[in-house]
Amino acid sequence: MMYHDTYWNMGIMWVIWLPIMVFCFIFLFRFFVKSNTNKFSEKESPLEILKRRYANGELSTAEFEERKKILGDN
Repeated sequence: MMYHDTYWNMGIMWVIWLPIMVFCFIFLFRFFVKSNTNKFSEKESPLEILKRRYANGELSTAEFEERKKILGDN
């Protein structure tokens, strides 16, 4: 009977701790990924951001040219 209780308690521990560990892993992964992407975007110049947005189709050609003139790159 003692062995049966021990194995049952170990099963309960896995049911409790496994989701907690998975949640912590996902939380930390997302935290570090977001912090690293923010660091990279801070190094990007305004003109590079503008070019990337134009390449992604977020801006029309007229908007791109207008904003490029504002930034001072003719």
